[in-house]
Amino acid sequence: MTINRVGSGISPLSDYRNGKTTKDAKAVSVKASDKLEISKEAKVKSSEISDTNKLTLVKERIDSGFYNKEEVIGSVADSILKEIRGA
Repeated sequence: MTINRVGSGISPLSDYRNGKTTKDAKAVSVKASDKLEISKEAKVKSSEISDTNKLTLVKERIDSGFYNKEEVIGSVADSILKEIRGA
């Protein structure tokens, strides 16, 4: 099988190996920057999760075995089924 080159004969790999870079590549790397935006909804959820009272309650329920009860497991299973079915 033969693979023929497409384009103007520029070989980025050989230029890289020889330490050559283009002015455009340098300019792009300097100008490029990342930006992170957090939605208002995510900020609200984050504050809910970090609420120490709720966290303490969850920890107590885990320690007491609350989440291992038959009715809790059934309720979670029902919620999952509703989500899957789109109800």
